[in-house]
Amino acid sequence: MLKKQNILIKLLIINVSVFLLFKVINLFFIFTGNEDKYNAFTYLFCVPSHLKTLILRFWTPITYMFFHTGFFHILFNMLVLFFIGRLLIMFVKEKDFLTIYILGGLFGALFYVLAFNIFPFFDEVRSVSVALGASASVMAVVFAIGIYKPDFDVYLFGIIKLKLFWLLIILIISDIFLIPYENSGGHIAHLGGAFYGTLFGINLRKNKTISKKFASFMDRFIKWDFKFEKKPKVKVIKNELHTKDNYKYNSTKNEIKSEIDRILDKISKFGYQSLSKKEKEFLNQFKDNL
Repeated sequence: MLKKQNILIKLLIINVSVFLLFKVINLFFIFTGNEDKYNAFTYLFCVPSHLKTLILRFWTPITYMFFHTGFFHILFNMLVLFFIGRLLIMFVKEKDFLTIYILGGLFGALFYVLAFNIFPFFDEVRSVSVALGASASVMAVVFAIGIYKPDFDVYLFGIIKLKLFWLLIILIISDIFLIPYENSGGHIAHLGGAFYGTLFGINLRKNKTISKKFASFMDRFIKWDFKFEKKPKVKVIKNELHTKDNYKYNSTKNEIKSEIDRILDKISKFGYQSLSKKEKEFLNQFKDNL
């Protein structure tokens, strides 16, 4: 399980590292007497709603989802990504998790740009508006697991217990109704991330995976690690479905997945301590085969 969480940890490290790097860069602008130029510099990494500017800054739909300027902005996004992401990573492969994050962010940028160029409400701010932050990507993660496992219990603000389904309802309603009042671009981008997360979650319930080609492309980045380790000289062949003699070799992958789902539902309702020793062993043995 810890191995599967590598991509989650990497995303957290990348976001925090970028945040700290830009804080150092900001100091450079301050010390050189160019503090007023810092914002113009950061705009190079934010998604502009103005189409001509977007064409010139074609890289921004990727960079914006790793870029934060406010401490509480990145803190909230990373906390949600960590706690909700740990649930999702139990059911998807690393490449699929990264795909949800990236495509969720891209759909967020798409919704934002389209809305600001379609609706007259945004005419006055279109030329100067930009979007930044991982919120759309995080929303994609939340909605992917929320649609797949709507009965999972979560704690809002660490206090209020509610099902994931109701958390999705709260998030989507708040984003829709807040669009005219504050951070319009951010709320619209959230809807884009939620849209892709919903599509992924629906297909996951059908045991299908969307964006397979993109996920295969993302798989190249999964192999990158922060540690430089020597590759073993001996090739190890791992049996993905059976690693111990305690379980019959004629068990199918679907049967294993069904049993894991039952155990996870039991954890959701009664806690990890409610599992029997055999259930814990089964979960630890087979959870990486999803």
